[in-house]
Amino acid sequence: MKILKKIGFTFGIILVIGISFYAYMGGFKQVEVERGTFGPQTIFVHTHTGPYENLKESWEKFQNDWESIGITECNSLALYLDSPDTPPEKLRSVLGCRMDGLSESQIKSIQNKFVTFSIPKMNCLTATFPFKNVISYFFAPMKVYPKFQETLLLEPKETSVAIEVYGGSANFVEKIEFYMPIGVSRDVFFPLENLFLQK
Repeated sequence: MKILKKIGFTFGIILVIGISFYAYMGGFKQVEVERGTFGPQTIFVHTHTGPYENLKESWEKFQNDWESIGITECNSLALYLDSPDTPPEKLRSVLGCRMDGLSESQIKSIQNKFVTFSIPKMNCLTATFPFKNVISYFFAPMKVYPKFQETLLLEPKETSVAIEVYGGSANFVEKIEFYMPIGVSRDVFFPLENLFLQK
């Protein structure tokens, strides 16, 4: 009996810790989907092909590249070009840094080294989710995108890509912003798709 009590006590502690961590990560937060806009925004980009869990390596390579030309801060975002049922090895992601606020000399250096892309102003479904740590990059999409899908089932709209905005690389980020353009032709993003064809 004593052993069973110890097992039960240990299990209870683990359960409490697990629930507390889930709550800390925002697991009980209700995601509110709103309608808003995104853009216009000019970014410089770096491409990644493959599973999302390998994105860290591409972000590190991207950061080394922008730091090599004297850029010390990246107001970061990413565009995800493929649907969730795409095989992981074929997933295409476009990592980006916003160019607003940069000096003319910085912009010139960027244009000499990176591909740039101008995102037009678009109507979007939008939501936010709190950022706690690196796990949030994987946990937040699991909470947000099902809500986007629920909205689209009720009100079908043409969709093209998903955009996630992470914020400044040198500052603590409080939330991740999610945008799903609606009524926007996929052709708008063909220049980004073409980058993968050139590899």
